[in-house]
Amino acid sequence: MDFFSRLVGGGTSGPARTKPKAAPSNDPQARLARFKRAFNLVLELCKKPRNPANERPLLEQLATAISRLSVLIREETRASIPHLCLQYAATSQIFTVIGRAAVVSQYEPVIHSAVVLFAALVDSEEEDFLSSASFAKSLMRLVTKVADSGNVLVSVDTETSILELLFTISAKIRLQPEILSVWFRSTARPELEDVFVKEKKSFVGITQKADFPLCYLLIDRVHHEGRIGDFARTGLLYIFEATGRSLDLEEWVVSSDLPTLMASGLGALYSQLSRELSILHPDSTLPAVLAMSDYSTTHPRATAESAFSDRHQAHMATFLSYLAFWQDVLDHCRSADVKQTLLDHFQILFLQQLLYPSLLQSSDTDAGSSVAVLTYMTCMLEALEYPDLLHIMLTYLLAISEGNQVAPSTPATPVRPSMPPRSPTALKRRQSLMLLTAPKDPEQAFEPALFNLTDLILNSVRSNGAQTVFSALKLASTMIQRQRKYAFGTLLKVRPGRTPTSRERTSLRLVESLAVNTEVAGSAIDAAKGPSRTVGALELEVERYRNLASALHSDTFPEEAYGSLCDDVRYCIEGQVQLMPTNDSGETDIGTYALSPGDPLMQALANLLRAFLTNSVDVNLALTQAVISIASCVALRLDTWLALEPSEYNFADAARAAGKPWEAFLEDDETAAWFALQQASRQPAWSADTAPLLHSILQSLVHELAHVRNTVPNLDQLLAGRQHMLQASPTPAQPVSEPPSLVSSPTQPSFLEAPLPKTAPQGSHTRSSSNTSSSLARGREAASTLTSPNQARQATSPSPSFIRPSDTTTTTIDNHSPATRSIFQPPPAETPSTTDVLMQKLTFPAIKGRDAEEAQEGGERTASLNHVLTNTVVLQQFVLELVAVLQVRAAVLGEREVRYG
Repeated sequence: MDFFSRLVGGGTSGPARTKPKAAPSNDPQARLARFKRAFNLVLELCKKPRNPANERPLLEQLATAISRLSVLIREETRASIPHLCLQYAATSQIFTVIGRAAVVSQYEPVIHSAVVLFAALVDSEEEDFLSSASFAKSLMRLVTKVADSGNVLVSVDTETSILELLFTISAKIRLQPEILSVWFRSTARPELEDVFVKEKKSFVGITQKADFPLCYLLIDRVHHEGRIGDFARTGLLYIFEATGRSLDLEEWVVSSDLPTLMASGLGALYSQLSRELSILHPDSTLPAVLAMSDYSTTHPRATAESAFSDRHQAHMATFLSYLAFWQDVLDHCRSADVKQTLLDHFQILFLQQLLYPSLLQSSDTDAGSSVAVLTYMTCMLEALEYPDLLHIMLTYLLAISEGNQVAPSTPATPVRPSMPPRSPTALKRRQSLMLLTAPKDPEQAFEPALFNLTDLILNSVRSNGAQTVFSALKLASTMIQRQRKYAFGTLLKVRPGRTPTSRERTSLRLVESLAVNTEVAGSAIDAAKGPSRTVGALELEVERYRNLASALHSDTFPEEAYGSLCDDVRYCIEGQVQLMPTNDSGETDIGTYALSPGDPLMQALANLLRAFLTNSVDVNLALTQAVISIASCVALRLDTWLALEPSEYNFADAARAAGKPWEAFLEDDETAAWFALQQASRQPAWSADTAPLLHSILQSLVHELAHVRNTVPNLDQLLAGRQHMLQASPTPAQPVSEPPSLVSSPTQPSFLEAPLPKTAPQGSHTRSSSNTSSSLARGREAASTLTSPNQARQATSPSPSFIRPSDTTTTTIDNHSPATRSIFQPPPAETPSTTDVLMQKLTFPAIKGRDAEEAQEGGERTASLNHVLTNTVVLQQFVLELVAVLQVRAAVLGEREVRYG
């Protein structure tokens, strides 16, 4: 029986054997066993003797084994507790073995796997690896040997992984300041710096890479592009933020060469920029507003680098990104001493040693060094927003005294943001820096007190080179728009021009009520109030400028175009009012200053405006922007140069008008208010002697255009067509579409018969929109790419060959009636082509100012009709913008701008 049982059962007579159950995957012991087997494999591979002739398979196995460890650590982090694998990794210090193996192997896959393993341990957030000195030592040894020595060439992916790991550690230090002592240990001896400085044996600052290798690894890569630079810059920001929590780190940074490295890095990037710069648009991206003029795209000197070249745009973008990094560092820094030390290095090593010498050595006769400096200054002022950096740069370059020792006619020096007093270490650091950078011969040192940025701008505005003038005008506009408080008293010579406060206006109304029935009421009130613009004068000024705009182009006033201009001007003025601080009485500083009669910048702008019709179009676009920037400053009064001078008001109807019957029923206060309103609504007499400066110049331009009308009978039709073409041209940010084929459309209407548009689309000097279609706004938008080279790649516009009128239209000028023709039929021999009409040269008389002394040198001016047409369209848009400024200022500022009663 037992025999058959064994045959059937196939086994012994005992109980059946069962298969052992496998350990569950989430069993901590099982995970630990797998982890130990993987680590033992790494140990075995590391103990094998190396064979340089055939060690690649061994290194590949080692990289795979380390990657397996990283995967197990990631799985352990996501598994349920207890995490025995992480405990084993910490107690066994597996990172020491793996870090040493990666360094010795010098094989990139092994290095990459080791970096991934370290990142997995850091991300585990257990066993406190970041507070382990051995972990920090192993990691820094690996990263330093790979990324800092240069003996191992690694790919971008591996270097990115290394920087991402360093960034993660910096973020952990920011959140856990107590672990800083593990990664940073100060061994610096500041007392040795005095010896080094005296003997001139040391670079500015003490280099101690072994104290904080993480910081040096990050600062060496802040210039990189892509993710590497992003990780380095952000990680370094966290390090500087930690200076506010550690006195040792603060002292170490002040004494180290980190501020010097940052300042010298900024100087190195600035030095990469070309000394000779050409801002001429290339033919392929020439904006339409410039193509329809006498604009030349040929630079007289081939060595000047184009502002639109890929090389220049890349260098400019790198420089501006590092300048933005400077602002971020100062904004994140929580240590006053570190912040002040950085600012000292910015001023001494960058401003005094590099930027100001380039400004001083610039010239208008060496192919564009002035153009380059002015353009770079514009880019920096557009990019800078940090108050301390702006204060240091502008007070130094404009030679503004820090002690407020300015002329009585100029406003006080802008107050610098409050900074606490420096520590003895920071003071010693600044003294050492100044000693090392001091010139050998003090008499050869040049300071901005002799020649500053204002002198460069004024000299450049008066230059004969169109590029230099354009660059100077753009810089002046940027300063006035963005840094008005520094421009007042330096670039713009101003004098006090206070507006009566609300309390004073109340007192004046009381004077009116008391003097309303006397014969000398009007003169007494005017004497009490002092010079002040009235609403009647405003209405007269607006009417005169509106008449100029109509006389330039059409008998009708473009209301819709004017409305869009008002919206943009209102946006600018309301923004200023909201941001202006209030004084002790609660009033904002509106109308505080007035332009001095002999302001050099305004005189230079006036001289350029007199030659508007023959100026280069890009110069005119920058000129109009500069004038509108000054007119939009709510702290400046418009008297004399844009509006009538209130002290010279002359009223022809001095006698009071006969009273209305209903006036007898008014109360005393109502009678006083009604009388004041009548007085303020009177329009003063307008004479050539009292006319504002800009109006007189614009009137002379209207007279010049009238002479052109006598030469070209169909000038109004030509202007209508030119405005229509500029309105239809694509904006610089839009792609250029090919023109319709003349073969598929053999006949096309002449641009001469284009109707005068009822509206001119909006344009603004304060904000740009891709949807705007104003010729003036489009031109300024196209010109703005010159001062923002990093956006020039996106700026596209028609090629001159696409918009030549002769390619699409012809007309006859005998009977002033347009005609169309087929492209297969040549024009009649006696009929000049459109090209011949537009290219005819017009002659204008020499420029003369109000005084004989202002007469410019040179004879008659010439320009083509094509050029004059474009400038005329720009001029009309400019006059419309002046009207908008006059009305919007009065509407927004109210009685702080004009007197209504």
